[in-house]
Amino acid sequence: MVKTKIIDRIYEYAQKTYGYSKPFFLKELYVEFPDVKQGTIREYMRRLLNNGKVIKAKNGVYELPNPNRILKNPTVSISKVVNQSYLFDNDGRRIGYQSGFNFANQIGLTTQTASVTTIFSNAVSKKKRNITLNKNRLIINAPRVEINDENYRLLQVLDLLIKYEMYSEYDLKKVSQKLIKYFSRGNLSTEKIEEIVDEYPLEAQVKFYKMGGSNVIT
Repeated sequence: MVKTKIIDRIYEYAQKTYGYSKPFFLKELYVEFPDVKQGTIREYMRRLLNNGKVIKAKNGVYELPNPNRILKNPTVSISKVVNQSYLFDNDGRRIGYQSGFNFANQIGLTTQTASVTTIFSNAVSKKKRNITLNKNRLIINAPRVEINDENYRLLQVLDLLIKYEMYSEYDLKKVSQKLIKYFSRGNLSTEKIEEIVDEYPLEAQVKFYKMGGSNVIT
């Protein structure tokens, strides 16, 4: 019986586990192949990359190119990498969110968008990180409060309130109910809301309470 080469085992595992056009991480291969030295796995990934069997978004993040897509230079989907790296964990739980002008645009407060995407994520340390993925710039920040499925909307609103006049084209009074409706979908208790608000600068706290944020009934 012919023993399968390790490089082939790694490639077959990636095909079976992730399929095509789904990013995966080098660190996941380390866990799956604990009997193989990490340096050896990195070397095999370089070989697969050079052979066109995988493509790389950034160091440690790869994807199998879809053979049904005829592209001269296939690239990894940036949105997928961002989602998998910074917005959701392996179980699909929320660990991050988008902020800044792009978030303000999404909820209808401005027509402006930013060329640099701002993200807050549990996946980074307290030090701000600047990342470039296929010429797309991202700023990744650590959150003031650990992010989860219930509180991320409130955190987005509070981040917005810190520099509200810069991000919004509307007076806060005119959109207060829209913002309250948005974050109240998290079903947080009044006590939890106040606990989170206390972690933000005084200016954001004042704006939050002035717009009636503490009157949310859950």
